[in-house]
Amino acid sequence: MALLIQQLIDRGQNISISDLGQPANAPLTVEIQTQLCVLGLLDPIIDGNETMPFWPVRLADGQLTLDTRNAIIAFHRHANLPYVDNLLTPEVLQALNTATPARFLPIQLDNQPADDQATRLAKRILRYMHFKGYWIARAPNMYNIVYVEGIDPDGRPNKDRFNEWNDRRMVIRIAPGGRPEMIVNDQATTEPGRFYTLNPLNRLGAARIAFGQYKAWVDGVHKGNQPALVQVGPVRLHRDRNKDGFRGTADPIDIGSVFGINQHSTGRDITPAFVDKFSAGCLVGRRYRWHLSFMHIIRQDFRYVMNKAYVFMTTVVNGDELMREEPV
Repeated sequence: MALLIQQLIDRGQNISISDLGQPANAPLTVEIQTQLCVLGLLDPIIDGNETMPFWPVRLADGQLTLDTRNAIIAFHRHANLPYVDNLLTPEVLQALNTATPARFLPIQLDNQPADDQATRLAKRILRYMHFKGYWIARAPNMYNIVYVEGIDPDGRPNKDRFNEWNDRRMVIRIAPGGRPEMIVNDQATTEPGRFYTLNPLNRLGAARIAFGQYKAWVDGVHKGNQPALVQVGPVRLHRDRNKDGFRGTADPIDIGSVFGINQHSTGRDITPAFVDKFSAGCLVGRRYRWHLSFMHIIRQDFRYVMNKAYVFMTTVVNGDELMREEPV
């Protein structure tokens, strides 16, 4: 239970949402953000460095962002409480302070006899994300973008051969009541193709995104004409200096926001057999029409609907580790 929130409740005091932006109210804002984040409504603070993978490092920063405002609106909706413009009432604060994820927006992670293959795979991935400490969007109108390296559509591991479309692009949401749903499960690559591995755009070597959870992409255009998620935030890369097509201990780590590691596709009426020039290290869906469907789906995310500048989160998973922690 958050102390500063409880003090407002005890006094029967409203607080203006705008006042949360005052420096003196930063500790209260942190409490509110923390609770919204724990409930799966507000993205955490993501960071990493050369020695630490990117993942949620904090639940709150005390800054009254547009995303924080929108998460407050989302809480009202899911709590079935009236939203009084720019105001947090004692009733809302009480509901927020006592809400728990398991009751407010539950997730059914245990397999059930009636689960189909897609649901079981979605649960496996969510259980793995929970094990790793990754954040999960829990509201039904929010979506979790996940790439899994080296697995087939059914979630079984493959040989993850160099230059092949052997990774998966997935979108998972939590349906009302808590049942995970696999909305997208498409062929993709999280790795550069042969051409850019042998002819890297960077002197350190081709980009191979590190496994982890990132908040780094906005809705935009790839190479001037293709709808895509465009990199605007930092990501952690392995640079394939020896050009062997693997992440090796000798490969340098590179971190930056301007690498152009976009989430895009190949091209209209093209279903290439191999990755080749279609990826220099981006997260690439093989089939263009499926990519357009992916973009349509994620644009329905409440966070994006409320804020077209929303920075999307994406989790990149090692399929071998997924298999070890969550075997088929």
